[in-house]
Amino acid sequence: MDILEFAMQMELDGKAFYKQQAAATANEGLRQILLSMAEEEERHYIYFKRLKENPDDINGVFTGPQTVKKIKNVFEQMADNPGGMQFGNDEISAWKEALKVEEKSKKFYEEQAEKEADPDRKRLFLKIAGEEQNHIYMIDGVLMYAKQPQTFADSAQFKNFRSLEGWGQD
Repeated sequence: MDILEFAMQMELDGKAFYKQQAAATANEGLRQILLSMAEEEERHYIYFKRLKENPDDINGVFTGPQTVKKIKNVFEQMADNPGGMQFGNDEISAWKEALKVEEKSKKFYEEQAEKEADPDRKRLFLKIAGEEQNHIYMIDGVLMYAKQPQTFADSAQFKNFRSLEGWGQD
């Protein structure tokens, strides 16, 4: 299996995982985060598929990290309402599993960038790794809120998340 096929399968697996978790949660805010992450995995898949079909399209339009922008309102609500979102053990386990998935994806893309001789493909893998890092920040924030909702607004996780994607520059 070539690297693009493997990456495409990873993205499809991630999408399926997030959709499954979204269907299992009763919390609307968390469902929106999960569905947004599933959409982002789909965008990655589409980009890799397009690149596989046309390798010269490496510099083509890549949709970028839209998930961070989409869910900032959920994080603001979490910060403004400590304890307003309740997490069951199954939800916390799912978020921990999501964190492992994103960490594995980030590592995979960084390793591919390291091996890649073509500078454009190297840049592509590093860009995707950066997006996976944004996902890690989001998931880390959700887990922080689940553990310590009263101090979430003052946490490093929330501050890191707020620094992403031009928070508050709407």
